[in-house]
Amino acid sequence: MKLGDFVDKERILLEIKGKEKDEVIEELASLFERTGVVKDKKRFVEKIKEREAIESTAIGDGIAIPHAKCEEVERLSIAIGRSKEGIDFNSLDGKPVYLIFMIAAPKEAKKEYLQVIAKIARLLHTKNCRKKLLSASTVDDVLQVIDEFDRRVPKELRVKTKDGRVIYKEE
Repeated sequence: MKLGDFVDKERILLEIKGKEKDEVIEELASLFERTGVVKDKKRFVEKIKEREAIESTAIGDGIAIPHAKCEEVERLSIAIGRSKEGIDFNSLDGKPVYLIFMIAAPKEAKKEYLQVIAKIARLLHTKNCRKKLLSASTVDDVLQVIDEFDRRVPKELRVKTKDGRVIYKEE
């Protein structure tokens, strides 16, 4: 399994327009709707916000990985957004978020869903990858960073969970 298999050029925004967390969630969810991944954007956004209410998916280092599984999702997919100014995403470290990788998954997705979350966390916690993603000039540059990561990282990662949620960093 490669991250690149779940990313599409049409779902990458080099500059998010939204300035608030809810605006960004709507904006990225629209990419899923426009590319036929999500049948009911409103319901998908509700699921994302339900997950955010449990605990912020802004995991520190300027990273957020909002994600949800629901019946309205056709196939496991990733949308990517970047903000140069940063967004208050109620981050675990209290700092703004600059990179958002949103995951949409069908209700029945399990192992693959956890693998995608874990791989994104690993990609974004790699300082060099994060730096390249933040400085990427084009969508193709973003895809190249993901492709390089896919070539270096094993096909499957060990995933730790707590209360049904992926643990991004060792506690």
